[in-house]
Amino acid sequence: MKTLLRLTNIRIISQVVFLGLFLFAVWASWTTRIQGYPVSRFLEIDLLVALSTALSTGHIYRFLGWSVLLLLITALFGRVFCNWMCPLGTLHQFSGWLVNIRSVKERQEQNRYHHRQIIKYSILFILLILAASGTMQIGLLDPIALLHRSVATGISVLWDFVVSSTSFTNLQIAPGTTERLFTGSFWIGLIFILIIVLNIWHPRFFCRTLCPLGALLGLLSLFPLFRIHRDTNICTDCDLCLTRCEGASSPEGSLRLSECVVCMNCIDDCPENALSFSLPPRSSTPVRPAPDITRRHFVFAGLIGLIGFPLLRSNGKIN
Repeated sequence: MKTLLRLTNIRIISQVVFLGLFLFAVWASWTTRIQGYPVSRFLEIDLLVALSTALSTGHIYRFLGWSVLLLLITALFGRVFCNWMCPLGTLHQFSGWLVNIRSVKERQEQNRYHHRQIIKYSILFILLILAASGTMQIGLLDPIALLHRSVATGISVLWDFVVSSTSFTNLQIAPGTTERLFTGSFWIGLIFILIIVLNIWHPRFFCRTLCPLGALLGLLSLFPLFRIHRDTNICTDCDLCLTRCEGASSPEGSLRLSECVVCMNCIDDCPENALSFSLPPRSSTPVRPAPDITRRHFVFAGLIGLIGFPLLRSNGKIN
């Protein structure tokens, strides 16, 4: 599949378009002082925001109905959002590509499935338990909210600084001022830089290990209509499909559907054309639809959620 319109090229175009739209939306909201719009469109398609809002308030807000579109896309194609539309996912992939100087064998080992990838499911359950208890903490790790917060308190503040030539140390809050100040902007920026830098040692560490939206989409991707298939009659077990696997989803064996982010790199890298993205053929390789979640993980997440609720309330985070 060496043509110009191969799936990886289409995916890259999609990534650039959605990242550009996101950055433009943040910039437009900042420079025109439009509070939350149009960046809110990205949050409204966010299934995790919709679900946690419904659990926390008991209501589904009108615009959050857009998340149904993402639900349908996921049911058809799996976790395509993570690698085709998510702006933070695009930044992780680009930064990982930029600093990746390892050999093919080293990259293959890095991209093998690791048990720590289960952590994101525990994080998801904890955040949903907290939401059901009346507190919304989704914004801490939701990729759209996290990136928006990081850009708004970092790049946008820098933009105002450059335009107005105002010293950060002299910013004051006064009636009628147009300056913006953010509490904890240093830590927000530091956390964002940290999760990006982690790609040097662990490719897409945030996406594979911490992202609660990725975990939710993974649980909804157990039986997609279209998915990656491997023809065992052609496959030579060379493991080259692991070289650029973004999700560490085991394309060389029993594909882990909940981890596959549909990057299509494995299809491009297979020298035998043994991999394809299509409807399930009659004779298809076995897959692992469900993540390796045990009862212990549910109990752990439940305990953390129940303990976290009163702690947050005692700190004044919950009314």
